[in-house]
Amino acid sequence: MSQTKPSLVHLDELQTMITASCGQYALEPKQTDTPSLQGALEPFMLSRYEAISVCMNVGQVTRSERMIKQDPGDHLYMLVQDEGRCVVEQNHKQHTLLPGDIYVVDSTQPSRFILNGHASRQISIHLPREEMLHRYGKAITGGVMVEHDDPLRTALIAVVAKSMEEGMPDSCARLMDSTFDLLGIYIDGKEKQKSQSEREKQGVLGRALSLIDRNFNDPAFDACKLADKLGVSSRTLQRQFQSLGESPTRKLINTRLDNAKALLMGMSQSDDHSSVTNVAYHCGFSDLSYFYKEFHKRFDMAPGAMVNCRQ
Repeated sequence: MSQTKPSLVHLDELQTMITASCGQYALEPKQTDTPSLQGALEPFMLSRYEAISVCMNVGQVTRSERMIKQDPGDHLYMLVQDEGRCVVEQNHKQHTLLPGDIYVVDSTQPSRFILNGHASRQISIHLPREEMLHRYGKAITGGVMVEHDDPLRTALIAVVAKSMEEGMPDSCARLMDSTFDLLGIYIDGKEKQKSQSEREKQGVLGRALSLIDRNFNDPAFDACKLADKLGVSSRTLQRQFQSLGESPTRKLINTRLDNAKALLMGMSQSDDHSSVTNVAYHCGFSDLSYFYKEFHKRFDMAPGAMVNCRQ
């Protein structure tokens, strides 16, 4: 899936890249007297979600309780093993990842990734933890292995690979939404202990988040239309979103802004001002002054300053 190629790199340099992309994780070489290794890290965007392709041949990578206290995690990392082999330990369980395997890492719990000095390449898709909790409930936490013999694993791999190949933002957004649908089907199949009321509550919110991802670029789509599509009242919809800490309208606006950010980061400095305008319209904004104001409020910079920005 990925074309990231390793090169000779100092351990400290790769450690800095991992920390910048994923938070505090400690890289430990197989040979402690050899500070150089083969590795590379390439960041990219899948729709509005940050992702990296990382290859390395370290001994192991760990995230301890101390690291979590210093750097609390706010993401789940959907790992796709692209090449090589990796043993993942989390929540007192151990899983061996082979090419094509998928594991969802919980950054709020200690974890260990054992490579034993062998080359390994993984795709890591960074999923906002709170959003995923409201899509899937607690079943998505604590480390989730998509079983190798489950047919949904093959479907998930195919959709993720297609998302990485897709150049059109709309298509990539739809493919990522399909990824979440498939992951939800897998989680539902594994989770059997929820009460009916909790299932219904999470079902409405999960469908609402999915509809926002599918319709954010329609300027006519708003909270009222979202409630209509879900078949619930506006008051019920507001109550569902209380657990997210934001209103349906704010979630829709932030989704539009996050997608605009992803598009702007992929532009080059040679693109003219009209390209920023096109991005605003493409992401569902019909009022440019409102777009500029909300963008600056969320990212603390003007849209034009985000062009070709990889931070």
